[in-house]
Amino acid sequence: MTRRTLLVTLVCLVVSVGALGQVGPNGAWNCNSSKNNHLICLVPVSTSSIGAVNSPAPAINSAFATQLSELPLLSPASGVIFTFDKSLGMSRASDNLGPILTERAHTIGNHKLLLAFAYQRFRFNSIDGNGLGSLPFVFEASAGLGGKRFTQETEYVDFKLDQYVGLLTYGVTSRTDISVLLPFERVSIGAAPTVTNGIPNATVYIVGANGQAQGTPATVPYQHNGGSASGVGDLLVNVKHLFWVGERSNLSAGLLLRFPTGDSLNYLGSGAVGFNPYAVFSYDARVSPHVRLGYQFNTYTNLLPAANGASNLLLPGGLQYNIGADYVLFKKVLTSITGDLLGFYVVNSPILLPSTVGAAFPDLSTAYTSLSQSPTLITGKTSYGSNQLSIGIKVKPVKNFLLYSNVLIQLNNVGLRSNPAPLVGASYTF
Repeated sequence: MTRRTLLVTLVCLVVSVGALGQVGPNGAWNCNSSKNNHLICLVPVSTSSIGAVNSPAPAINSAFATQLSELPLLSPASGVIFTFDKSLGMSRASDNLGPILTERAHTIGNHKLLLAFAYQRFRFNSIDGNGLGSLPFVFEASAGLGGKRFTQETEYVDFKLDQYVGLLTYGVTSRTDISVLLPFERVSIGAAPTVTNGIPNATVYIVGANGQAQGTPATVPYQHNGGSASGVGDLLVNVKHLFWVGERSNLSAGLLLRFPTGDSLNYLGSGAVGFNPYAVFSYDARVSPHVRLGYQFNTYTNLLPAANGASNLLLPGGLQYNIGADYVLFKKVLTSITGDLLGFYVVNSPILLPSTVGAAFPDLSTAYTSLSQSPTLITGKTSYGSNQLSIGIKVKPVKNFLLYSNVLIQLNNVGLRSNPAPLVGASYTF
């Protein structure tokens, strides 16, 4: 009864604390407003493209925010579990230590309580195949008297995320678990035009109402902006039920709910409620394979304002497919290694597409023909598959206590790509 009371108390606590960081779901963000100190406004401010036409800056923000919501978190299956041993007539701690960033079919055990903590570090290097160290783009603004002002830049963006995740799992029955996950995150971002030979790579071109070049291109002053934010991320609640138990095989299904408790305008949350129904199959042996299939549904988010600014768009979701296995390496000091393919087919996501100035801005390329083949980025939407490899090791040094380490490696150059992301963590089952 004490453990149930603790679970209810902690759930109420994290919900109330997390709600402090929540941003209202309605209305588009506006970097011209008094709230332009949010991190989501840093790239538009740094590039001086607030209110400009065809600026990729909003798409950069949308892609960042969308894909941050897709990062894998510590799994409720990451701790010691208890299974019923028919030969002993009682439950015992399983030798199967399970995966780290995905599910297995087993539940933790009747009235068992798991507490876990993990730290994961991301250092992002590209978005949609475009290196963050050199993002080329052009944007358009009014120059008065019917003229147009075009700015061409090559922007350097430095984007980092440090994530601390607390996890609590309680076995309501021998077959049903409820888990609460709450990440605490620190995001830092910096942006500035790149510098070549001491000169900032940002140039202004003026085209008159007659379509002719007005004067010579001018180099604009160097600008650098940086900022950081810390706070709770989106709260997740996971309910899983074990539906079928075989001699070695198990099948379960569950629902992972995401609540927008993080400050979405500071990249700490998605700004949308999420629903992820899933099913998991696993097999118990010295080599224990597991498969998880799920589909992520999301509601509307203020991170994706519609073109007219009157409403918001749905946060992209899609099919999740995880497959892997863990292997018992040593039994004296129980040690296992685990490997998983974490796949996500994202549907209708905002992306940045490479283009040329001549294709994206015909007025500019006509007036300044030397620029017609210069690279830029344009916005678009597409569906794509993102695959990551998770490789980790778990050690059980003492009863019911686990230490683990993991590295997450991006396998294809799509979405928001990170350098290999390390994770360290620990858990204890009471």
